[in-house]
Amino acid sequence: MGLIRTVLGDVKPESLQATMIHEHIAFDLSHVRNESDSILGDTPELANELLLTKDYGCNAFVEVTNRGMGRDVQALAELAKRLDIYIICATGFYKENVYPVEAFEKSREELAELFVSEITAGIDGTHIKAGIIAEIGSSYQELTKTEEKVFRAACDAHKKTGAPLSTHCELGTMGIAQLRIFESEEVDFRHISFGHQDLNRNIDEQVTLLKSGAFIQFDTVGKNKYRPHDERVSNLLALLDKGFEDQLMLSVDLTRKSYFRQNNGPGYVYLFDTFLPDLRNAGVPDRVIEKMLIENPRRFLTFA
Repeated sequence: MGLIRTVLGDVKPESLQATMIHEHIAFDLSHVRNESDSILGDTPELANELLLTKDYGCNAFVEVTNRGMGRDVQALAELAKRLDIYIICATGFYKENVYPVEAFEKSREELAELFVSEITAGIDGTHIKAGIIAEIGSSYQELTKTEEKVFRAACDAHKKTGAPLSTHCELGTMGIAQLRIFESEEVDFRHISFGHQDLNRNIDEQVTLLKSGAFIQFDTVGKNKYRPHDERVSNLLALLDKGFEDQLMLSVDLTRKSYFRQNNGPGYVYLFDTFLPDLRNAGVPDRVIEKMLIENPRRFLTFA
């Protein structure tokens, strides 16, 4: 029986109930965005935002903040313990304009070794281990040479450890380029997930990704300035009609304090109190919603 690796240790898949598949909890991109809105950490405000989701049966968060993004695994462990939630933390690098120097300097082999170490030994001198390789990213309409090196190193680490691998597709782009790398590296697509596909308006491309056997994420739910809410709903309904209910997962990708519900933003809870009711009203049965929220994340996150 496979296990899911959380910041507090390995657990059985059935421990996870509703799971947000792509989130940020301890996070800092202020050095890239030049503002303080993009700093998240263990504060009462953030804890309250997370707790709102528990009323809807959510007890698990996949925290895809990686090296160079302000990752703080100690804070994640303390939050997981205090709030009685499961948090899966990540190893990896994001995208080129956020990479720390080591992503450029290290070879593919050295990067793979680093990722494997954070999955099997621990992160930043702790015993806290990564349970996912994420969010491995490409740039907007481009997958750079260094990003390709990181992708291939991530594939090596995935094959060596069996850890799941989740990607960042900037504004929904470059999924096919990512797919071609995965195909050439012969990964286990049952443990691969393409991110931000709700920002990809090309449904044929989404179907191509799904036909590989991989998962795709509708993970920017609530970010309606990027794509209107109703369009996201319609897109998801179309994929469900095509029979892909076993390969879809959901999240909101909250990266700013201004997105908190208490700050009049959508909050993590938007998925549960706004998006899912609209899916139900459109005729999506609870059984299918359970698949997207519970069963699919359990299968994806379980080490191969």
